[in-house]
Amino acid sequence: MPATEARVLIIESNNALRIVLFTVLRHQPLGVDTATTAEEALEKVRRCDYAMILVDMGLPDHESEEFLRRFHELRPEATSFILAVRDPRTEISLEPGLVNAVVNKPLEIDTLADIVRECALVIPPPEDPLPCTPAESDIRAQRGDLLPN
Repeated sequence: MPATEARVLIIESNNALRIVLFTVLRHQPLGVDTATTAEEALEKVRRCDYAMILVDMGLPDHESEEFLRRFHELRPEATSFILAVRDPRTEISLEPGLVNAVVNKPLEIDTLADIVRECALVIPPPEDPLPCTPAESDIRAQRGDLLPN
């Protein structure tokens, strides 16, 4: 995939949901990467610009909020659209400006794929983009290993 095409990062600790999201989104005209922890996600955003980041707000030990704060400190110039995904029965308190939108679980996967695709494709890339490595979705497609770890 050319480096100019949009990339999406899925941060989800639930293996089944992460695999479903990855599987659906890799069929979109996007590069898709995944992370299971805030630390893993931060490592990825240090090396690559993402048009959209889907953050599971139910990560253990308030890792979601920690990721959001650290992401904005690390990459204040980032143009990423941040979509927080939460369980509506759980209260979340976020500092203003950390996310662009919040959606509730359970997710209608086809609708989410449409939203992600449309948003990711209209987010302007940064003026000086990072030289990203190939997307996880591209690497897995080349190897025939289509599911994330």
